[in-house]
Amino acid sequence: MQLKAVREIKKIHFKETDTLVIFGEVFPGGYVSGLIRSAQSKGMKVIYSTVGRRDSDGKLRQLNAQELESQPSPLINIPLEAGFDMEPSHSGQRPIDLCQEIKLSQWDQTTLDKNVIEDSKKRAILSFQNRTKQWLKELTALLPDKGNVLIAHTMAGGVPRTKILLPILNRVLKGVGKRFFSSEVFWKSDMGWFCENNFNEVTAQTYKHLIELSTPLREQLNKQNRQIFYTAYSYHGTEVLIENQYQWQTYSPYLQGFAKMELENISSDFSRKGLNTCVFNVPEILTKSSAVFPGVEIPLYTILGALKKDGGEDGQKIVSHCLKQMTKDAFNIITETTKNYFESEEVKKQSVFEKWPQHNSTAQMEKMLNISKKLSSLHKDTSQSITPFLSETLFNSCGNLILQEIAQTKQAVCWLGHDVIASDIRDRERYL
Repeated sequence: MQLKAVREIKKIHFKETDTLVIFGEVFPGGYVSGLIRSAQSKGMKVIYSTVGRRDSDGKLRQLNAQELESQPSPLINIPLEAGFDMEPSHSGQRPIDLCQEIKLSQWDQTTLDKNVIEDSKKRAILSFQNRTKQWLKELTALLPDKGNVLIAHTMAGGVPRTKILLPILNRVLKGVGKRFFSSEVFWKSDMGWFCENNFNEVTAQTYKHLIELSTPLREQLNKQNRQIFYTAYSYHGTEVLIENQYQWQTYSPYLQGFAKMELENISSDFSRKGLNTCVFNVPEILTKSSAVFPGVEIPLYTILGALKKDGGEDGQKIVSHCLKQMTKDAFNIITETTKNYFESEEVKKQSVFEKWPQHNSTAQMEKMLNISKKLSSLHKDTSQSITPFLSETLFNSCGNLILQEIAQTKQAVCWLGHDVIASDIRDRERYL
């Protein structure tokens, strides 16, 4: 696949008669927050959803009255949680039950009963499809009688909820020296196979089910000369400013990347059939979920250079605001440190576009974690990092760019790099 990046700023064509629908749940500090803000600024109606909650016995349920009080509205209260890790098979066993007796010293020799897991998977898919049909029925009733519809898929993740995975993934994602675990060894194990399949169901297959099952709604809207657009969030590395040039780089080991690739393939398949679908590969930010990947925030610091170079007056204000919270000469140190990091042999070996996603190495992990600590130490108060502020800056721009691009692009997959984000911040008042 070729990298097809959004390069220009265009006028947003969505208006107050159009509707944004969130397929998934909105959690604080996530990418979709920017899309919602951009849609609201255009006067669009926003319809929300939930993944539901689990009772103490593990059963999936709707939100109760108290939980609904803290949620935006209107909200379709049909639980959209996906994945099969908690789904009982015909025998009553759940996939996570197969992992209860696994010890940390033996996880890589463990054999899981794949018949049980495949059975649970089939049952979970059927359950998700039925819940999505209910969700679509309620959505149809909530939609205004005019205007176009944009459905934003926000489903991601899918780490099986079993205790043994936490220490394993801690070593895969954070381990150095004797605590280093190879992500490739993990991925080839039965535990890795379990994760890969659950990631795929949550991140990718839910998009496929959404598009297929909404065919009647799409046909109904088309008869009314209305359009329906589908979009989803992905990650596939980002172009960032390195030595005054925008170059692609990526985080490793991004194990969810295999499911993200499948998400891109699904979008491409539907696009070839004439549907309006585009998956957007967005830049690295720090969210609740991404915080488990130490080092993923390193490219985030480079947005300062992009904003200084291409962000205009507003970009410069953001840079100045951040640098006030950092030690003397922090900008030059960030520029030099990130340049040396991305150009180092250890990182370049794990950052080959054609081989993405790649697994970790001992040298790359050690370098990444050390650089992460070094950049963090540049703050005057390390408990007051600039990364949440920069993350919000990025996801707000991504929201604007997705809203402008989705109605006009012919691409099934697009990248949003630091160059176009800087341009968005520079030109926002002009085109919004």
